[in-house]
Amino acid sequence: MLTRRLFLFFLVAAATAAPSYAQSACEKLAGSHFPAITITSATSIAAGPFTAPAEGPRIPAFQAPSFCRVAAVVGAEVKFELWMPLQWNKRLLSVGNGGLAGTIAYAPMIKSLLEGYATSSTDTGHSAASTNDGEWALGHYERILNFADRGTHLMAEADKVLLAAFYGAPPAHAYFNGCSQGGHEALIEAQRYPDDYDGIVAGDPANYWTHHYVGGHLWSGIATDGDAYIPAAKVPIIADAVNNACDELDGVKDGVLTDPRRCHFEPAKLLCTTPDTSACLTAPQVSAVTKLWAGLKTSNGRQIWPGLVPGGEAGPGGWANWITGTGPGRSGHLNLGIPFFRYMLFDDPEWDYHRFRLEPSDGFDSDIDYLDTKLGAIFNAINPDLSAFKARGGKLIQYHGWSDPDITPLNSINYYESVQKTMGSSTADFYRLFMVPGMQHCNGGPGAATFDMMPVLDRWISSGTAPDSVIASKSTNGVVTRTRPLCPHPQEARWKGTGSTDEAANFVCAVPPAASAPGAGR
Repeated sequence: MLTRRLFLFFLVAAATAAPSYAQSACEKLAGSHFPAITITSATSIAAGPFTAPAEGPRIPAFQAPSFCRVAAVVGAEVKFELWMPLQWNKRLLSVGNGGLAGTIAYAPMIKSLLEGYATSSTDTGHSAASTNDGEWALGHYERILNFADRGTHLMAEADKVLLAAFYGAPPAHAYFNGCSQGGHEALIEAQRYPDDYDGIVAGDPANYWTHHYVGGHLWSGIATDGDAYIPAAKVPIIADAVNNACDELDGVKDGVLTDPRRCHFEPAKLLCTTPDTSACLTAPQVSAVTKLWAGLKTSNGRQIWPGLVPGGEAGPGGWANWITGTGPGRSGHLNLGIPFFRYMLFDDPEWDYHRFRLEPSDGFDSDIDYLDTKLGAIFNAINPDLSAFKARGGKLIQYHGWSDPDITPLNSINYYESVQKTMGSSTADFYRLFMVPGMQHCNGGPGAATFDMMPVLDRWISSGTAPDSVIASKSTNGVVTRTRPLCPHPQEARWKGTGSTDEAANFVCAVPPAASAPGAGR
C-alpha cells in the first residue's frame, strides 16, 4: 500500500507530466481503430488564443484551456467534433443545432469547454451552405434519417467511446443542451434514446416538426400573402396596441406579458378608417394577424398547429424577421419551410408553397396527411411516455419564450401537459417546463431572457436539488437592468406588491388565481 507521502509524490509527478502525456494520448487517437468511428484528426491544442472554425459569421478568438480536439465521422456521413480539456469536470455536454443543421455548432462548444466540460457537436450527417439549405436531402433518405432522428444519437455513442479512450474512464454525467432544432434533438434523445444522456435541456423545441412546418412556417407565408403582407414598418403599431391593452394584466407595467393567453386584444381595432397609412392595418392585414394568432385549422375544425400569442412582435428578433421579412414570400418562416417541402417531402426543387393542399381534393388526402404519413414517424418527437428516461434517473428541463414568433410557445405547453397526463403526478420529479415571459426565439425580446439552465440541471442530477425557480436577467449596454424568476409551469412570477419590479427578490412563483386563469379566446 502506498504511503500518503509517496502517493502525493506520484500525484505531483503525474500532474507535471500531464501536458506531454495528454498530447501523446490525443495524437494516438488518430491512429486508433474504433468500430464505426473514423477519426479524421486528433490535435492537442495548447492553452492560449484559439480561433474556432466558422462556416457562418466568424467566431472571435478566445483564450482556450489545453484540450484535445478530435474531428471524426460516425457511420457513413455523420461528422462531429469532440473537445476534451485536460482539466476536466468529468462531464460531457453535447450541444444542438439550429434550422436544418449542416454545420457543427462551435459557438456553444466554446462556452462548454471554458466551463470544464468535454463538449461535442455534429452536423447531423450532412454539410450545408446555411441552416436554410435543404438541397442535401434530395434523393438521400439516409441523410434525412440522420438529421431527423439518429445523428445526435450516433454522436453520443461515439463520444463515450472516445472519452473512455482518452481519459481512461467514462464521464460521470452526460448532458445535452439545445434550442430550436436543438430542442427537437433534445426531445428525440429523451424519447427514443433515453440511455444517451443523464440530463437534457430542450429550448423552444421544434419537436412537433411536421405540423410546425405546415402550421408555422408555411401558414405564416400563406396568411400574409399578397395584399395581406404586413410590412416591417407596421409591426410596431401591433406591438404597441397589444402592450397598451394587456401589459398590466399581470399587475406590472413593464412591456412584458407574463402569460399572453390572457390578452384578448382584437386586431380589428387597428383597421384603417382612412386611406392606408403606416399607423393602421388594412382589412387583409387585420385578417392576417387574426390568422397568425388563431393558428392553422382545417375546415372541419381540426387544429393542425396552435397560433402565435400576442406580445413581443417588435424588435429584430420579432415579426420583422420571422413574419414580414424583406417582402412578400421572404419571411424567415418561408426561408426555412420551403427547402424542407421541396427537398424532403415533395422531391421537387421547383415546388411552390402556393401549391400546398390544406384540404383533401380530387379524391386525394391533404398534403398535411401526406406529410404526416411520409415523414411524421421519424421527425415528430411527441411521444408523452418518458418512463424509460425517468427510470434511468434522467432529468429534463424545457423552456420556451412566451414571445417566440417562430415556434409557438403553446406547443411546449401542449407537450408538457401530454406528459403530465401520461406520467401522472411524478412528472415534476424528473421534468420541468419554464415559460419565459418576453423572450423571443431562444433569446432576445423585451423580457428578462438571459439565463443558464446547465448549472441548474447539474445540481438537480448531482445533488437532487430540483429547480423551483431560475433567475433570468435583462441587460442594457452591458449593464443588468432587470432580474426576474422563471417558474416551473403552471406557476408564474407574481409581484409581491412592494419593492422594485426590476428585482427578482420582489417576485414569488405561484399558480395564478383561478379568477385570472388564462382563457382560450381573444
